[in-house]
Amino acid sequence: MNRQFCFLKLLIERRGQEQKSTMVISFSCPASSRKLTWFLALLFIMARVYGQSTSGFISIDCGNSNTYNDITTGIQYQSDVGFVEGGLSYNISAEAPVANEQQKTLRSFPEGSRNCYALPSSIGKKYLLRATFTYRNYDGLNRTMDGSPFLFGLHIGVNFWETVNLTNWNDPLMKEVLTVAPGDSVSVCLINFGTGTPFVSSLELRPLQDAMYPFVNSSVSISYFKRFRFGNITDHITSQLHERSQEALQFGTNKESIPGKV
Repeated sequence: MNRQFCFLKLLIERRGQEQKSTMVISFSCPASSRKLTWFLALLFIMARVYGQSTSGFISIDCGNSNTYNDITTGIQYQSDVGFVEGGLSYNISAEAPVANEQQKTLRSFPEGSRNCYALPSSIGKKYLLRATFTYRNYDGLNRTMDGSPFLFGLHIGVNFWETVNLTNWNDPLMKEVLTVAPGDSVSVCLINFGTGTPFVSSLELRPLQDAMYPFVNSSVSISYFKRFRFGNITDHITSQLHERSQEALQFGTNKESIPGKV
């Protein structure tokens, strides 16, 4: 009995500072077996894309007391209990539209000028750190739209990271930075400027490969400005390996989509 074999060749090329992957698949086999071969190749690709590890991910839903898997990404989020001391937990009004589970709760800090989260890390490791803020008038004071400044600060340890400016802004807001862990934890601090009660909806820490972003080191951190992708797509995508959200760049319109995580 003659057996017919298919030869499958897989080439994975890594290039660039961000370790982008290019996958090329070719095969040689009789026409009668090609459908099966393409099917197996598709299964391989799906396993590679969706089977990527989330090892080392820290995902905190601030103000939430439960642990759950996000229905979109499958990433597990946990309560912020044990990561911070003090603060008050709030739920967003059920009438306020939100895009995901992390935007439904928050922790605010009406007391103290400086309140810090401690996120477990490995010393000298590069991380993507993301914080999101969804006000939605959780306190009934309508602070974002009352005409007065609503600002507070973000620090990584003692170092300034960003100012959170929610003045005349009622949509979710995201802040993101690439940084190197100075020790076995990354300290994320909310600073009260006296112009609004600091709060946070979620915190996410993502380990990065050492070869990525060579300009980031123990002395240099880089804040997020924009990350675009090109193509005829209007919704957001999120890179599976490092969970970096990307906006759709739309030409010929003034509309700018909200980053994928917010």
